[in-house]
Amino acid sequence: MSNQNFYYKIRENLLKSWEIVKAKMLFWWILNIKTQTLTVSHKPAIVFAPHQDDETLGCGGLIALKHELGTPIKVVFLTDGQKSHLHIKPEELIQIRKQEAVNALKILGIASSDIYFLDYMDGSLMQLSKEERYQIINQLVQLLQSFQPSEVYLPHRKDKHNDHQATYDLVQAALIESKVKVEVFEYPIWLFWNDDTQLFEFNLQEMGDSYNLCIKSVYNKKQRAIKAYHSQCQIFPSSFLKQFFIPREIFFKRPIQN
Repeated sequence: MSNQNFYYKIRENLLKSWEIVKAKMLFWWILNIKTQTLTVSHKPAIVFAPHQDDETLGCGGLIALKHELGTPIKVVFLTDGQKSHLHIKPEELIQIRKQEAVNALKILGIASSDIYFLDYMDGSLMQLSKEERYQIINQLVQLLQSFQPSEVYLPHRKDKHNDHQATYDLVQAALIESKVKVEVFEYPIWLFWNDDTQLFEFNLQEMGDSYNLCIKSVYNKKQRAIKAYHSQCQIFPSSFLKQFFIPREIFFKRPIQN
């Protein structure tokens, strides 16, 4: 490597490190200063997750608290999770991640009968054909109309992962189509991790009203549920997982859908 390329590489790594530091600063500020307190309600809820693990990372504490209140809650996975490991055959990985999801949600109190796998290909939600998009929205509408939730939890609209952003768009389209009146809460997974997060240019108004949920009483359950995702814990950076091993969760609330 030439001296010039070497210095370019150092500069690139320093800039990336600074962006990560800014993202962590934003996370700390929202968590400790910006948020309002959220209290878990008895309202029935659906958690929509792009992949098997997003629901536990983003909403594991909320899920466990709602279960302890005896509140009906269902979890819907949109993709099959087959692309997280290149060295495992897709058909094997799909089954591994499904079983991990069942195990993790059992720890949080969710029965397998309340878990739905839609099985769209991992990484495909942004490239759905018109027919596929219609099909998945119709499936989501049926789930919403059948269960009639009062609350919906879905990835943040700016979560900076194609499947996460597509999940947000698809669920929003289904909410409009279903005409089910719900409160919408967005949970962040990659929002505070991506190295292109601009701390001082971030549109906080677009992010929505932020809420801070104390999950101290079920913190150990969430820890165990995260660890039940053995395949994913092996590949996530420890610094990424660290943001979910705290006794609080962040949500962004949207206006009630009509």
